[in-house]
Amino acid sequence: MKPGLRKYVCDLTLDPNTVNRFLSLSEENRKVTWRREKQPYPDHPERFEDCGQVLCREGLTGRCYWEVEWSGRGADIGVTYKGISRRGWGYDCRIGRNDNVLESDLL
Repeated sequence: MKPGLRKYVCDLTLDPNTVNRFLSLSEENRKVTWRREKQPYPDHPERFEDCGQVLCREGLTGRCYWEVEWSGRGADIGVTYKGISRRGWGYDCRIGRNDNVLESDLL
């Protein structure tokens, strides 16, 4: 961890009610993996139906710092409002593709 940032650390967990069915959660909802087969999650109104995305359970306010590890193909990490649309492929429900999201591509 970078010195001086420790006071802004946020412990984040992924929300199983929002995870797309082509993603699986593990390691106490701290790891997400893309899958070729749909996962057997129950229906939920907050679930991303089409876009391969998941939100964190915790909301962010003020200054926050977290670190991300990834392997394999690229990933997108973003910050959005909880009210992001969960249906369809339009820009209004894609992290990094609308005015309500701050996003960074990880190659």
